[in-house]
Amino acid sequence: MRVSAAAIFISQAWECLRWHTKINNVLLDPQRFGRILEWFYGTSRQEIYTSKMAEGAIVAADNLMGVLCLGAAVATVFISSKFRFWKWFIYLGTGVLCLICLAEFYDKNFRIGQLLEYSARLSAPLFLVTSTRIHNSNHFILLMKIAIGITFIGHGLFAVGYYPQPGHFVDMMIKGFGMQEELAKFLLIGFGVLDFLFAIAIFIPSITKPALFYGIAWGFATALARITTNFHFEFFENSLEQYLHEFMIRTPHFVLPLVLLISGKKVDTTLFQSRGTGE
Repeated sequence: MRVSAAAIFISQAWECLRWHTKINNVLLDPQRFGRILEWFYGTSRQEIYTSKMAEGAIVAADNLMGVLCLGAAVATVFISSKFRFWKWFIYLGTGVLCLICLAEFYDKNFRIGQLLEYSARLSAPLFLVTSTRIHNSNHFILLMKIAIGITFIGHGLFAVGYYPQPGHFVDMMIKGFGMQEELAKFLLIGFGVLDFLFAIAIFIPSITKPALFYGIAWGFATALARITTNFHFEFFENSLEQYLHEFMIRTPHFVLPLVLLISGKKVDTTLFQSRGTGE
């Protein structure tokens, strides 16, 4: 959990400081956010957008969010039951994640599935904070199941075509498996259905374990695909620079199922030992 939370914040800091986040699409919308900039700068929207004031606001916002995420990444290393004051840095970083996710939600025309897909990303740092105080609580495990289940549902909504299938989903299938576009789209529907089944199966005790194994494998595969399907050895450094953070920010997609699997084994062992002592 600690590694996953750190990876999320480091990758988000990298995106903020090296590239632009979707915040720029919000700030550059003169009909909506432009009115706020108009009030903040005390001048007309025309002046704001022609003098590049909005671009300056974007750079400043991205830099600030990047620094806050770096602070949160450091906090994930040092937070413990004895040093819980680091949680405030993690809360700030999680607030930044929320803002960026809302900006991407805005950029995707307010599709609820987009927000659902960010459930694991937003909750993983909070689970880390909670784990310094609570271990293997039934409620804690339930919340983790809900978070990862919602993430898979959000992914599945796009895969099955409830929302238009994202072009990069199709491209990853084509590049990853060397198949035709129509077959890639058809298989995406199948994987989307499996996403829904996974979200249900993790709440059924008799099949939770195999479902979690699937979640670990599929979560890792879809995260790694961000690198492997866009990687070019002749541009090794550029490929990592552009796509490594895409993998890192998706680590909760396989780490949360892994944590659930390990937590389940610990609970099973405890129960077994208790029964053995009773006998």
